[in-house]
Amino acid sequence: MSCGRRVSFANSNADIIAFYCRWLRTFFDIDESRLRLHLYLHEGLDLRAAVEHWSNITGIPSDQFTKPYRAKADGSVRRTKHEHGCAHVVYSCTYTIRAIKGMMAALLQAPTVGGVEG
Repeated sequence: MSCGRRVSFANSNADIIAFYCRWLRTFFDIDESRLRLHLYLHEGLDLRAAVEHWSNITGIPSDQFTKPYRAKADGSVRRTKHEHGCAHVVYSCTYTIRAIKGMMAALLQAPTVGGVEG
């Protein structure tokens, strides 16, 4: 989830990515200009449609997307392809990372998490 001075999350499920972005914006003071999206998309799939899709889902403008990774087709590895690829949302902010780590530490030290003993 975090790497150095940035926090990131990747998934191909639009609902999960939308939840992550909503969570990040709800619990932390986010500078929207620091949000980035890395897109992983198989060759042959519509890049413009994928960028528009993930921009609508995340609220991150397309000019904050990095150069996409275009995977070459390899039938021996994977036959199914996600129509809009996999989104990797990245936010760079040391303060936010520290706050997230503090939140995680508090949750992990709690006597029970979701009814499960820790």
